[in-house]
Order: sequence, then structure tokens, then C-alpha cells
Amino acid sequence: MISPIRNQRPPYKLPSNIIYFHDWRYVHHGSHSTGWRNAEGQWLRIWTNDERPPLIHEPNYMPIGIRLCAKPATKSEPFLLPAADEGFIWPGTVIREEGRYRLWYELFAGEHVGHEKYPIGAADYICYAESDDGENWRFPTQGRIDRKGSKDNNIVYGLPQVEETGLHGATVFKDEPASAEERYKMIYIGQLSPAQKERYLQQRPDEVGALNLEAEKWDGLFGAISPDGFSWTPIPDPLVAQISDTLNVCEYDPVLGQYVAYCRSHFFNRRSIGRTAAADFRRLPLSEEVFWPNASAEPYDLWYANSKTTMPGTTDYHLMFPLRWRLIDDSFSFVLAASPDNVVWNFVPGGPVCEPGDGGIWVEGAVSAGIGLVPLPGERMGITICGSPEPHKHLRQPPHGHIAWAWWPKGRLAALEAPVEGRFRTFHLAIEQRRVHLNFKTAPGGSVKVQVMDRKYQPLPGRSFEDCDWLVGDHLDREVTWNGEADLGHQGEGPISLGFQMRCGELYSVEFKNPA
Repeated sequence: MISPIRNQRPPYKLPSNIIYFHDWRYVHHGSHSTGWRNAEGQWLRIWTNDERPPLIHEPNYMPIGIRLCAKPATKSEPFLLPAADEGFIWPGTVIREEGRYRLWYELFAGEHVGHEKYPIGAADYICYAESDDGENWRFPTQGRIDRKGSKDNNIVYGLPQVEETGLHGATVFKDEPASAEERYKMIYIGQLSPAQKERYLQQRPDEVGALNLEAEKWDGLFGAISPDGFSWTPIPDPLVAQISDTLNVCEYDPVLGQYVAYCRSHFFNRRSIGRTAAADFRRLPLSEEVFWPNASAEPYDLWYANSKTTMPGTTDYHLMFPLRWRLIDDSFSFVLAASPDNVVWNFVPGGPVCEPGDGGIWVEGAVSAGIGLVPLPGERMGITICGSPEPHKHLRQPPHGHIAWAWWPKGRLAALEAPVEGRFRTFHLAIEQRRVHLNFKTAPGGSVKVQVMDRKYQPLPGRSFEDCDWLVGDHLDREVTWNGEADLGHQGEGPISLGFQMRCGELYSVEFKNPA
């Protein structure tokens, strides 16, 4: 798909009034237009028949001394452990809603270990929990699903609703524009029944995943709908007939006006991450590759799952935590990827943000991410993770799986770093707000300075680097001032550009606000 923001030019209007440094989108790349000069400082035209004099290269305000770097997460202690009669629990989806955390997690039933019809992981249950603080959880009895002769449990979806198809790799999302009856939706992998396969071939013969064509039984992405996240109704036919094992993710993107799903794909016989999108949740096309283990990966690396989410409070900072499976030691870890439009993606430099170990025996073998980056108490943000004491394909015995948080200080998933001395300026921005706040950290002796510039990149009166009050230390939300004044000094929406001088520091975000 072509990006909806393709060919846009400055001044940029910030959809969420904030710049996070997950990529270079708003950092000006500098200019060579007046870069080559003679000894007298004169710029010369590119083409000439005259004798060529010695030239000096002086690029125009080039960003130097800076780099982007993803930041490692801190692991919490597990807040949810499997019960003695459970096989495995998977974190699934967490949503922060109406002052509480709502968690839909996947249960691999212990009684399915060795089961001929429902082997463990093939016909799972979706369970529900909620919390006020993200640490202490309630497990409301649902009385909906009979398990081992009792409905006294917190299961909201599973057998017998998925008797024909099974269920695995499920996630939930809230579909705000949908009707009240379909406000919540679920996506998961299952197998097509003979009747479903026949109907699909009649209606969509050209939309069958290649790996299905090699198999007797077809896999597909299935869906379910709910008014409240508790009472679920399965959608009768598959959304698309494609193999997509493990943690499928979907959302409604209001900018694109489409349901966008991320799933498992296979490219050159390697597990990869695919994307599919459509205006109709019930009819998704075959996915296209977003990430595959290309030449930058090791030859034994595979992309196992995606964990797509967004930065809290934004519509333009799309994130993934792609799960890397290292076949050479059978380990799981995950990295950070970012997108400005939910279409074009890149990895954030810096290596894994969460790895096995460094947290206790429960996470020594493997760690994987759930769905939903949410604010946490104590000026933090985090996603759920699942830890295992053994590597992925190691022999395991139930009960298994521990659910915890991987967390960062608020807004600090990635940084624009200046290890020594650095400088850059933004592209021109159309800004209505009057003040700017920084999330930053400096080493002892380090600093940050900001200046506000006009259309010609000239400092506004009283808003130069020389006027900027010192910015030092460790601040999640620090207002910038110039000689004690906080107003940006621009007219209307500008446009303006911000210039930065940094020494031994990290800049995580630039947010524009109005006075309180």
C-alpha cells in the first residue's frame, strides 16, 4: 500500500502535538545547496568552463553528533502465574479503559496435553482479568464457558464456540467507530471446517495462502465480535485463508479508514511479519510482507510475532515489538520498530529492548511481548510480557508461563543521543501552541539548548541559543524558557523550526503545549 502521507512537505502539522525520536521524520537532514565555496567564501555554480579553484565544503546546518537508540526495558516481577491445572498462559491484550486495566489472556488448557482432538495450543481459551493499578488483579467469574464440568471461571471465549475451528494466537481490540454490538473485536488463527473451506473456494478462490494449497487442512484468520469484551459471538467464516500462527493483531485505523492486521507470513521459507488491511473486518486480503529476516539478520534468525501497538495518546506513532527467534540457541527476544503511518516501517537502532534472563528463573529461557503499550503508575509505560524458564522448543511440563510487565520511564522507548557534542534542527512545523516541553536526560556536565527560528532559519528575537536558559539533569517534562520567558515567540501557527545544541545527553520527546 502507498503511504497516505507520501509526498507531504513542510511545514508539518503534528497530529499529536509531540515529536518522539523513534525515527528521523521531523529532523532536518541539512543542505548542500551552498556547501562548496572558494577560499574567499563565495559559492560557485556547479558547472563551469573556468579553471576550478580549491573548494571548501561547508554544509548548511547539517545534523551532526547525534544518533537514535532504542532503550532496554526493565522487567517487573510476574503478576500472573498459571494455576496448577493450567498448561500455559499467554499475555494476549491489555487495554487501559475507564481508569482500569483490562486483560484478555490466552490459556492453553492443562487437560489438552496429549489430547488427540484438541492438542495443547490448538483450542485455547480466552480469559479475562482487570486491575486498578496493573499489579493487583481481579478475575471476575463469568459463568459462560464450561470447563471440566464447571462454569465457575473467568473464561470469556473458547470451546464450544470454536468447536469446528479451534483457537490460537488471539488478541482483542476496541473498535470505537463500530456499532455498540460490535464495539470489541477479536482475531485468531483456526482451521477451516470442510463446509467453510467449500464456501471460501466458491467465494474467494484467488485469495488462498500458498502454504494452504500444500495442505489438506487449511488454516485461516478468524474473528469474533462483542458489545463489552465479555460476551463473544464468532464470525462464521474466516477473514482470510492464510496460515498465521501465533499472536495475530488487528485494529481500526481512523486515519486510513481501514482495519489493519499484522500476522505471520512466510517469505523465502522464513517466518516473517505480514500486513493486511481492508474497510471490511470480515474480508481481509492476503497479507504482504513488512519484515522478513533479510541480510541484516543472522542466517538462523526468524521473526516469530509482531506485537503491534501505538504510543499512548497518539495517532501517528505506530510501534511493533517484533519477536526474534534465534534458532541457534532456541531463544526469544524482542526489538523495537516504528512507523509514521501504519504502512511504512523501520527498525529503531539499538538492539533488543527485552531479552531472556536478568529477572529470575521464570524468564531465563525465553521472553515475548503481549499487545498494548499502556501508561503505568509511577510515571512509567509498559507492555505485558510472557516469560519461560526454558527455551522455546525445549521439553516443558505444565503449569507454564509467567506474565509480567516490561516497562520504561514515561515516553522513553527511544532517544536521540548526543554522546559528546551534537546539533540538529527540525523541519518547519505549523505550531498553534505557545510553549515547548522536553523529556530529556543529561550526564553531569551535559546540557541541552533550544532556539526558535523563522522561515529562513533565523532565530526569533529573544529565542536564540544565547537566550535559552540551561537545561540540565533528568526531566520527564521540562518547560523550555528563554531569559525566564516560556512563550515560543511566534505568530499564529508559525511556521517555526527548533534548533538544538546538545552535549552528553539524551532527548526523548519534544511536546508543544499551551499555558495551563
